[in-house]
Amino acid sequence: MAIDPEELARRFQGGDDQAFADLIDVFQERFYRVAYRILGDADGALDVVQDAFVKLHKSIGQWDADSKFSSWAFRVVTNLAIDRIRRQTRERKAWEQRAQEEPAYLDDTTDRGLVAQERQRLLGEVKAAIEELPPGQRAVVALRHYEGFTLKEIADIRGCALGTVKSTLHQAFRSLRNSLGPQTLSRATAIQGVA
Repeated sequence: MAIDPEELARRFQGGDDQAFADLIDVFQERFYRVAYRILGDADGALDVVQDAFVKLHKSIGQWDADSKFSSWAFRVVTNLAIDRIRRQTRERKAWEQRAQEEPAYLDDTTDRGLVAQERQRLLGEVKAAIEELPPGQRAVVALRHYEGFTLKEIADIRGCALGTVKSTLHQAFRSLRNSLGPQTLSRATAIQGVA
């Protein structure tokens, strides 16, 4: 039997602490994936997930039981991730600059190793290009192409109009095409499934 997050949220709102523990079980992995895709940082994503559950626990009384709990919950996660990006922009830029200055060494010169290195290089270019997107665009790309949310669900999560989501996604991919070039983006899309 599938667990209904809406029912768990209503039970928790009514004082059932076990229902909140069940909500954590239902959402923690997806929250992590969304936060990681937005931040590109595993430790930061774990912090965002923890902060999100704390915030959801404290503010469950603000959730309107007539609205979809998952949209409200994912809005909390994406907003926390975006806020974290905004707070850490300088540190991230300094880290990226240091990482780019370090020499890259090729360990494996076999054909398979070269293919794997090319794949990693392409995925690294896409990841770096996505990290250069404004936080809102990065969030929409993560929700749509990594987590598979529909455009309508993303509009609910982000608390904006469907047209805004479409426009944001279009702008994000236009930026990615400009940054990476259409051929690189197409090759990376075939490898990673982002398009």
